[in-house]
Amino acid sequence: MKAFNSLLHLIRELLKVQEKQLDVLLKLEPAALPVVEEEVWLSTHDVMKIFKRSERTLYSWRKGGDLRFKIKGRTCYYLKSDVFNRVNKER
Repeated sequence: MKAFNSLLHLIRELLKVQEKQLDVLLKLEPAALPVVEEEVWLSTHDVMKIFKRSERTLYSWRKGGDLRFKIKGRTCYYLKSDVFNRVNKER
């Protein structure tokens, strides 16, 4: 019975700690909360159309390691954030 009471006491203490952590998080400003951005992948055609860049330019950026990419089937996809960073770097 003592072991059960000790275990119950330990669980109550752990729950108090988690409750305090939750209170701290709820009091934070929304801007201070961690933001997880969803990865958006754009096809080569989309990037060429949006940013008015040639397929050759995208290939050069990809070969230079400036863009993360993945190939699915016959289409190459680029991470949207990398493309925006690269275009902004040129300005």
